[in-house]
Amino acid sequence: MSTFVSKQTSKQACLLLAALAAHLPVIAAPAVTFSPTGVAHIVDLTVPIPTTISAPAQQMLRKAAAAGDPTRGLTASLTELRAGSAAGQAKSTEALLAKHPSTIKKSTMAGVPVALVTPAKLAANATGKLLINVHGGAFFLGQGSITEAIPIAARTGIPVLAIDYRLAPEHPFPAAVDDTVAVYRELLKSYQPERMALYGSSAGAVLSAQALVRARQLKLPLPAAVGFFSGTADFARAADSEAFFTLGGLGALVTPVATQAKGYLASNDLRDPVMSPAYADLKGFPPTLLMAGTRDFFLGGTTNFHRALLKEKVPAQLVIFDAMPHVHWGDLSLPETDEALDIQAAFLAEQVAER
Repeated sequence: MSTFVSKQTSKQACLLLAALAAHLPVIAAPAVTFSPTGVAHIVDLTVPIPTTISAPAQQMLRKAAAAGDPTRGLTASLTELRAGSAAGQAKSTEALLAKHPSTIKKSTMAGVPVALVTPAKLAANATGKLLINVHGGAFFLGQGSITEAIPIAARTGIPVLAIDYRLAPEHPFPAAVDDTVAVYRELLKSYQPERMALYGSSAGAVLSAQALVRARQLKLPLPAAVGFFSGTADFARAADSEAFFTLGGLGALVTPVATQAKGYLASNDLRDPVMSPAYADLKGFPPTLLMAGTRDFFLGGTTNFHRALLKEKVPAQLVIFDAMPHVHWGDLSLPETDEALDIQAAFLAEQVAER
């Protein structure tokens, strides 16, 4: 009798469990797993294109996903990378000059090649003012670039001097810093520091901060402001975003920043305050505008530098664009590009204004 009851109870329990299971949601495989040390492994995570960005920006992300990364995470040959960069740069320069007519005057200053970009329409109060640009390009691309200078000159009505600093790996750190500081020292003979501002994107953002740390070491007066547009101030410690974003945002091949910039970093001390301004005394640093995107591998580097500046009471503003990849303002087709450049220009113009 007891054996029969036991079998009946067991059968009823199985039926009950089966009925319950039929109404329970299916447990999906984990999207992210963690190692015992807390390292995350993204296994199966769906990241949609948000509708908070413009339609052209949504299309840009779709095209980037379909095209892949021709630079192979900046691991293609140097010759291949430079050829591709030069071709894109020439195309962008042509488009920018068609949109923003400007006079380009190339020369050398303190032995460094420079290009003075003067907009067709100067601001009424432009006299005595100058903006200084150091271009991006991972420290080994972008020779002679004026693509960051043209739109800012047009928007501010103030001439922009683009510094064509020496590139790695032929010229590792501190060559680019030395060139930038040499030009700045020469400019101080003709311009008041409070009428100049220094800015750059990516490697140019990094170089802007590095050059000011070096200028301070040399007891030079600092410019009125800095535009730090998507960079890092700490090569010794990789920020979180560097672990999972590529040049185009989300991508298949993520190359560590230290690998991308190895020709520039060489064997130098990554905690040197000029190499990594996060380790410098930032008290008294000029007002700074920082900018990045949420799919930018330098998102963490930019926000960390912002916090470091705030810690030292430096007037610092941070602007982050939703879903935008690294230096999205280089894409002329996006409304977000105009928005970013307008913000950059307004800040720089305001900081060099007479007070």
